[in-house]
Amino acid sequence: MNLLRQCVAITNANLRSLGRRQWISISLVFSVTLVTMILLGFLAMANGFNKTLTQMGSEDVAIVMGLGARSELGSSIAPPHIHLLEEAPGLVKNPQGTTVLSAETIVPVDVLGKQDHLPATVSLRGIGAHGLTLRPSIKLVSGRLFTLGANELIVGQRLSQEYEGLTLNDTIEFGRSRWKIVGIFEANGSVFESELLSDVKVVQILFNRPNQVQSLRAQLAGPNSLEQLTSYIDANPRLPVRVLSEKQYFSAQSERVSQIILWLGWPISLVMALGAIIGALTTLYSSVSDRQVEIATVRALGFSRISAFVGTWLEGLLLTLVGCFIGLCAALLLLDGWAASTVGTDNTQIAFELKLSFSMAANAVLLALLVGAIGGGLPALHATRIPLRLAMTRRS
Repeated sequence: MNLLRQCVAITNANLRSLGRRQWISISLVFSVTLVTMILLGFLAMANGFNKTLTQMGSEDVAIVMGLGARSELGSSIAPPHIHLLEEAPGLVKNPQGTTVLSAETIVPVDVLGKQDHLPATVSLRGIGAHGLTLRPSIKLVSGRLFTLGANELIVGQRLSQEYEGLTLNDTIEFGRSRWKIVGIFEANGSVFESELLSDVKVVQILFNRPNQVQSLRAQLAGPNSLEQLTSYIDANPRLPVRVLSEKQYFSAQSERVSQIILWLGWPISLVMALGAIIGALTTLYSSVSDRQVEIATVRALGFSRISAFVGTWLEGLLLTLVGCFIGLCAALLLLDGWAASTVGTDNTQIAFELKLSFSMAANAVLLALLVGAIGGGLPALHATRIPLRLAMTRRS
């Protein structure tokens, strides 16, 4: 208990003397605030991107791509293969006996941002007659659906908000083709809101891609239907394709891009944390230097070396925690829910929202504690080695 009282007394004295070192202390707090915000920014970006993709995945919808393709843009399915897949087991048929299947083609097109007026690439997706049936999350918020056989588009709400020429009733040119925006849709914040949708046959004709199909979407009949479809494909050498559930496909896509974001975010945050540690060392060495006589005096009065160490060390921890708290509040106010976009695996823009979580806040606090613990350790050790004679001579 005596040691605890000594530690509290020295820590209290250190904090009371912060006014003499306010600017250098503020610089430490500010640097930790920046480290916290940058780390949380990258973590929230990876989390938001991951949620945007994974929340749209369905176990009841299969995606078929060319064998060896990792994404739809790099895939190709020949018309004879489509006919074989229409007869595959495990797929739902409508009352007319037609397989609920959508042949789809993706064309990257360039648009201009509303804020920066810089070009960006987005996905124009041509879908079959059942394309919207297989995307039940899509709901029109204004306008109407495109007409089959017409140069008409419906646009995801996020794209409409972020890019020029994509609002209702606009006409936009892609190469030599002109398109009319007839509808704006939302899809519960999923990646579908980052696409333009139209009739697949019109897309193929206007972009000179006759009969080109990059992927198929199909409605699965039941829980074991994916296995039935996979077995059918594996047993048929005429089908050089692979099949995944929609959930599996988007989980794989989100994992790759999220890893890239984190591989960038953590090294940058750790480099900045190293800078903050150097700032903490400078601040706390200055603190110890400013209080040498005080520390020597209390040591001469019987305070232990441990109390001198703990008092200085806690000063560093508390300053870094203050910076972390400010960074957490700023991130919550400025970053959580902030609209952003990044390039997906198909080299097209995917819009999403940054999402913070408790685990991210815990990571930020741990990093701040690491900065305070390392940055305060050496100055605190130095405080225990101040000679007691300074209490008498009052000079350093």
